[in-house]
Amino acid sequence: MNEPAADVSGTVEFSMDKWLIDRVPWALWVCAGGLAVTLHAESHGVNGALLALVYLALLGVAFAGFAVTTLIARSGISSLADFAIHILIFLVVAVIITLAAVVIGGAPRGTGGAYGSLRWSSLVKPPPNVFGWMMIYLGLGWIVVAVYRHFHPARPILMLAPAGITFHRSWLPDLFIPWQDIRGVGPFEASGRPVAKPQVITVLVAKDFFDQHVAPKRRFFAPPGSEFMFWPEGEMVHVVLNSAEVAVAAADYRIPIETRWMAFRHQPRSAPPPVGPLATSIVLGRWSIDGSWRQRIGFLAPLVAMAAVGVHAIGL
Repeated sequence: MNEPAADVSGTVEFSMDKWLIDRVPWALWVCAGGLAVTLHAESHGVNGALLALVYLALLGVAFAGFAVTTLIARSGISSLADFAIHILIFLVVAVIITLAAVVIGGAPRGTGGAYGSLRWSSLVKPPPNVFGWMMIYLGLGWIVVAVYRHFHPARPILMLAPAGITFHRSWLPDLFIPWQDIRGVGPFEASGRPVAKPQVITVLVAKDFFDQHVAPKRRFFAPPGSEFMFWPEGEMVHVVLNSAEVAVAAADYRIPIETRWMAFRHQPRSAPPPVGPLATSIVLGRWSIDGSWRQRIGFLAPLVAMAAVGVHAIGL
């Protein structure tokens, strides 16, 4: 555990920064592969960079429709209403994709002349270099987001303060659990015995507290699997606090939580901390340059590969 985090008077934040930056080398490899495809695949005279943006936008629309239908299916509405909403979403997505195809691709063969037929053919059967551009856009998108969040941190997923625990996700915003309302710090099984997977760190709260302060904050757009964050057990509920998007060992969750709970659970209640990140906080899960060969190779190897692809393409 980070030694400063052992000071119970300090505020500890858990960040996604390391999780994001650790995947930048993979994004660089995606860019390297996209560059190789773009430089060596045929373009058939089509603007592959522009067409790749169209494809990504259409894929985004299709994914959004799938996500909404999945969330509605989990909402518990009647089968008839669920079927009708699914059909409506399908029609909306189909219309959007069709309109985009007609506007960007031109008219199909026989309706808009040879030029329109050529553009339509390129949209339906794109040249290989379009997929290279798509890879480049996706890789650069991840890199931009990761670097931006490194220098402009988002609100921490979890914050430990003398007043209690603050958990924040888009689908469960500003959940605050005072230390006085926590009945135990796990991992637990449903029977209360230590769990077989010690990486799952939970706190135990009363069902009344859960019904009043946790359940009302849950939003409709909770991702699949979010229901496993809460394990009911009689008059108690286990609340999972650690997240796969925070690159921190289970002990670095459990020990700071447990030590603060032991220190403050019998203290008078105090006001929740302000929303973070805070300049004085101890941040766990933040990426830093450690100088290791693994880190050096991870970032340099895809850059060397991109340079080799470029040199090969210009014939040097």
